[in-house]
Amino acid sequence: MRIRESIVLLLAVLLLGGCWDQRQLKNIRMAQTVGVDLLGENKVRLSVSIPTIKTAIENQGNVVTPKVSGEGHSVQEAGIQLQKMVSQHMDLRETRVLLVNKAFAEKSLYETLDFFYREAQFPISIFVAITESSAQDIVEMEVEDRSLISEYLYDLLESNEEEGLIPRESPFLILSIMSTPGFDNVLPIIDAMRQNERAKLIGLALFHGKQMTGRLDSKQSRAFVMLTKHQSYGTMTEQVGPEQSYLTFIYKRAKHRVDITVNDQISADLYITLNCFLVDNPTGKEINKTVLSDIGRNLEKTMTNHAEAMIRKLQEANCDGLGIGLQMKALHNKTWRTLDWEKEYPTIKIKPHVQVKIKNHGLMN
Repeated sequence: MRIRESIVLLLAVLLLGGCWDQRQLKNIRMAQTVGVDLLGENKVRLSVSIPTIKTAIENQGNVVTPKVSGEGHSVQEAGIQLQKMVSQHMDLRETRVLLVNKAFAEKSLYETLDFFYREAQFPISIFVAITESSAQDIVEMEVEDRSLISEYLYDLLESNEEEGLIPRESPFLILSIMSTPGFDNVLPIIDAMRQNERAKLIGLALFHGKQMTGRLDSKQSRAFVMLTKHQSYGTMTEQVGPEQSYLTFIYKRAKHRVDITVNDQISADLYITLNCFLVDNPTGKEINKTVLSDIGRNLEKTMTNHAEAMIRKLQEANCDGLGIGLQMKALHNKTWRTLDWEKEYPTIKIKPHVQVKIKNHGLMN
C-alpha cells in the first residue's frame, strides 16, 4: 500500500507543476541595453534598445534595433512611460549593459539601481558603466561593424577588463558595497565619440557610499587594477626605454600584499611584483643586461608615480576602492571599532611599493 500511495503522490506533484510564471517570447520585448539620464527639473529619462526580427518575406527577416525613451520624475515612472510606447511587455532579463550618466551617479547611484534590482528577472552577468555625457546618446549609436549596440558595448567593456584597464565587477554586489564601511565602488566611465559612432573608455568613476565623488584617468585606472586583490594582467606602454623611447610590455602581477600598521598614525603599505615581457624595441639598439636593468628601474619609478597619483585621487574622493578599511576591520578590529572611518580614511598614509621583473626582451635580442 505504501508503494502505491507513494506513486500516487508523485504523480500528483508532477500534475501540480503549472506554468504560472511562464513568459513566452512572442509576448515580450527584450531590452538589451538600458541607459538612465538625470535631466533638469528632477526629470529622469530611461532609454532602451530592443532587438527585433522584422520579417520581410516568409521565413526570412532581418534584425532591427529600435531605440525608445521615456521620461518621468523617477526611474520607475520613466519605465511606466516607456512601457506605453512598447507594443508588448518590456522584459529586462536579457539586459547586458546598464549605463548611468555622470549627473545621476553624482546625485545617487542607488536611486538608479533600485529600479532594476527589484526586477525578479534582472540578470547578474551585466556591465554597469557611467557615461560622461548622455547615456541616451550611447544607447542610440549605430556602430557600423555590429548590428546590436549591446554586443558592441559588452565586448568593449569585457576586453578592457581583460586588458587590465578596469576592475572585474559584480553588479549584484554594488548595492551591498554601498552600505559596507571600509569599501567603496569603482566603475568604468565611457564617453560617446559622435564623429565615428563609437564609445571610448576614458577612466574610472570613484564612489563614496551612494554618490560618485571623483574619477581616475587611464594611467591611474591601470595602477588601481594592479593594486586590487584580484589577479591583474594586460599590456602597457611607457616612456622608459633608451633615448626616452616608449616601450610596450605584457605584464602579469605575480605578488600582492597589504601591510597595515597602527601606531600614532594608521599606515598601509601596498606591495606588488610585476612580471613584464618586453614586446618591442623602437630604437633598434641592443638591449643588454645593463640597459635592461635601467629599463626596469625606470618602469618601477613610473608605475610608482602612477600609483601615488591614483591613491591621492582615491583619498580626495574619500573612496576606499582598495578595501583598506575591510582589512583594518579584519586585522585590527579593536582599533577599527574606535574609528570613524569616513573621517579617518582620507588622512591615513598609503604607500605603494612596485617591483618590476623583466623576464625577457624580445626574440631579436
